Amino acid sequence: MWIYRKFFKKEKGMTSIKLFEKGTNINLIVKTVGNSCNIECSYCFEKIKNVKESEIKPIDLEKILDSIPITCSLVFHGGEPFLIGYKKFAELLDIVKKYYPEKIISVKIQTNGILLDDQWINLIYKEYKDLNIEIAISLDGTEKMNAYRIDKKGRNTFQSVIDAFKLLNEYGISAGILSVITRTSLTEVENYLQLINLIPNIKFVKMNGLFNIINNQLTYNSILPSEYAKFIYNVACKYIETGLYKRVAIEPILSIIQNINGYKSKYCNYSDRKCFNYLSVYPDGKIGPCDCLSIDDFFIGNIQDLNKNQNINDYVDNYLVKEDTNSLKKIIESCKECDINEFCKGGCLSQRFYFRNNKYLLLDFCKSKHYLYNKFKIYRIRGENNDKL
Repeated sequence: MWIYRKFFKKEKGMTSIKLFEKGTNINLIVKTVGNSCNIECSYCFEKIKNVKESEIKPIDLEKILDSIPITCSLVFHGGEPFLIGYKKFAELLDIVKKYYPEKIISVKIQTNGILLDDQWINLIYKEYKDLNIEIAISLDGTEKMNAYRIDKKGRNTFQSVIDAFKLLNEYGISAGILSVITRTSLTEVENYLQLINLIPNIKFVKMNGLFNIINNQLTYNSILPSEYAKFIYNVACKYIETGLYKRVAIEPILSIIQNINGYKSKYCNYSDRKCFNYLSVYPDGKIGPCDCLSIDDFFIGNIQDLNKNQNINDYVDNYLVKEDTNSLKKIIESCKECDINEFCKGGCLSQRFYFRNNKYLLLDFCKSKHYLYNKFKIYRIRGENNDKL
């Protein structure tokens, strides 16, 4: 898998898991319209958050950007960010232009793709082409895999997303795919990879397992961490066998192979940089960590409370001494004696936080990481001429 070497950056010495690493690049998640959305995914985590359905104001975006002391990577997220409309989105991009590329080093959009049209493409890739914006579109896979992503009338959004990719391809534009792996996905490995192979303008793929919890139990469409791990491995085997890796990078396969070889991953699930290195900003001014953690559980503060000369690093530091974060610190502490700590990096802390009252799920989570470690050990690089990597 020689193509992956361009992503490899050697890790220096033993690493420690960091809830927040002061003085480094911040990943800023702009919740453009809060949890407002034009579709009704049955598993949506955003819908249950206590978030005002509104639109982020340019003045608030500018205020949070002014508070960042070094650099940030910015992603417009949702709900569905395109619901804000062309004019208001252009106003936000005008703010971004003031900080790009000196402070804002990358600009991305995470969308469901349904509203994507010629006018959006003109805005993003022509009027604001200097921002080098990247798009990722949510698609869980085949039509069967995508069954939980439905519109307001209960119809599968699969074809609408395929049409969005076709439209982008007409303009010579590539986009990423974000797939949520549900119970329906588990038997679709070959069909999933065939679909990826058939879409010519896929830039990357990121797979996330569905681990929704109600009353400390997984929901009916969620999967066990161990089931997700087996899905990843089965995808990896076919992915390598067919040579698809030569064209498309798939996470978390990329990060697993990086970590197996002692290289640095940028994907938080396999990185030592965790939840508060990713800051979510909501339309009502609320600031929280990575949006995989609910703002209801981890409320750092409000943009309006930021003093003119106060930087966001100090704001986060002040929050991290509060008891709110003790549960996350306890999770990190539990990893210190683990024999695959350098590989796993603690995984996704939000998953383990929501599993915290179910010992079986916590144990299954750790077993899943050991499973992946043992299965992927064969992809260690043993020399520059090793064809496996």
